[in-house]
Amino acid sequence: MEITAVYIWSQILTVIEYSLLGLSYLAKKRKVAVILDIFSMLCGIIAFILLGADLGVGMSIVILLANFYYLWQEGKPKLQKQRYWWDYLILGVILAIIVVITIFTHEGWLSFLSVAATILYEISIWQQSTKVYKLLGIPVAFCWMSYNAFVLSPFGVICELGMLIASIYGYVKELKAGRKKKKKKSSAWSKKKKARRA
Repeated sequence: MEITAVYIWSQILTVIEYSLLGLSYLAKKRKVAVILDIFSMLCGIIAFILLGADLGVGMSIVILLANFYYLWQEGKPKLQKQRYWWDYLILGVILAIIVVITIFTHEGWLSFLSVAATILYEISIWQQSTKVYKLLGIPVAFCWMSYNAFVLSPFGVICELGMLIASIYGYVKELKAGRKKKKKKSSAWSKKKKARRA
């Protein structure tokens, strides 16, 4: 592997990509996570182009385009309360596009790790739950870390390790916040019960 200016730029953009992605795992609101991820994917697309990783480029473009839909959805409070038929249709179309891109651009068995990561990511952000997003971020990070090793992107591997840690931390933090809410509701309910008895 030759260290050229193009390669160095690919690694710089990779670091920026993962810095933005890491912030998305710590976001409390889905809209903020989606916006950060859009900018992250733009950097990732350019980095994969510079690395000559066609499947990585394809998967990143799919994620980017899907994120524009999720961002539009966030601007419509009514659409966030329930799932409509077109949400399922769009998810189906996204998954079909992933399959088509994979058929034409796969670079061996290890390249399928980027496909697995993309499918898991799409399912995670489609759920409209930051808890699910952070939980599925763990296998997503592992798959992208392995793919970055396959396309010889050391900073991609290092940064994905950081993403893995960030997603685990974000998920644990979300679980703790959920437990605190349950305790508050439980104590408020028991206080009401005691007040009624009195």
